Parts: sequence; C-alpha cells; structure tokens
Amino acid sequence: MPDAASAPLLDALDHLCTQVDDDPEFARIFYAITTPDQMVDLAVESGILIDADDFRALLRSGSTERWLVRGEDSSNPIMHLQQVFAIATWPDQPQDDCSPG
Repeated sequence: MPDAASAPLLDALDHLCTQVDDDPEFARIFYAITTPDQMVDLAVESGILIDADDFRALLRSGSTERWLVRGEDSSNPIMHLQQVFAIATWPDQPQDDCSPG
C-alpha cells in the first residue's frame, strides 16, 4: 500500500492514464511520445504536476498494478510510460529493455 505522501502522485498518474483511456486525441499524442521530457511536458500541459523522477518512482513502486492488467504496449498507458522512462517490465531485464525475453 502506498504511503500518504505518494497518494497525490498516484492520483496524478491515474488522472493521466484516465485521460488516455477517455480521449482519443490525447491518447494519440500520448502514445507518440518517446522521451521523458515530452511526457512531463504533456502532463504539465494537462494540469498534472508531476516530474520525471516522480514518474520513475511510481512506475518502479508497483503501485500502478491496476493499469498493468489489460492491453498491449500500444494500448496500456503504464506499459507505454515504462518504455518512455526506461523502466524494465521484467525484473531480470536491463532497465532499457522492456520487451519479453
């Protein structure tokens, strides 16, 4: 269970992922992003105040599990964020490789 300090960040991440699911144009832009700076810019432009280090911490924490249970890389916001921020999906892989071994 996440601590109280990370709850606002989880809410911000959840809001971003919900926007991706609910708005096709936002999703198109989101899935076209390839760098952490671009993703932070999109989040900030959307009123979501989260920086690259916060994204990485949340993606590594396992607190995003709800979003991992469905979809492919191209339709799952957390999996795309893991690719953009170079967070390994499988524990035995290097940080910059998120494809199944």
